[in-house]
Amino acid sequence: MHWLHGRVGTIVLWALLIILESGGQIASKVGGDQLGQMDFSLQWLQGIVMTPGVWVAVACYIGAFFVWMLILRRSSLSLAFPLSSLVFVGVLLGSWLGLGEQISLLHWIGVAVIMGGIALLAEGEEH
Repeated sequence: MHWLHGRVGTIVLWALLIILESGGQIASKVGGDQLGQMDFSLQWLQGIVMTPGVWVAVACYIGAFFVWMLILRRSSLSLAFPLSSLVFVGVLLGSWLGLGEQISLLHWIGVAVIMGGIALLAEGEEH
């Protein structure tokens, strides 16, 4: 596990975070769709417990929490938090590829702006 402490490990952790956070958002959407149009009630809460998409989302968020803790041990919060906005890109791509959602040109421009901002932040980071 020594590789985890180097640059490759950092890249792997970031990839895991983006995958888990994006997966959690997409699973939440799927879980909500599986629940259908229910009002907030005891039946709705019971439905949540029985819905696979909700369980996948919870597992993703728990995994993401632990990965985030590992990332924060090696990165400054002032860089790590803005980099976590890559999750927006992951959710957009996942909803487009996995859920068949239509993505507007404006959304794609937003992705480009996020990526540009992250590149600027990374460039300004002291090594």
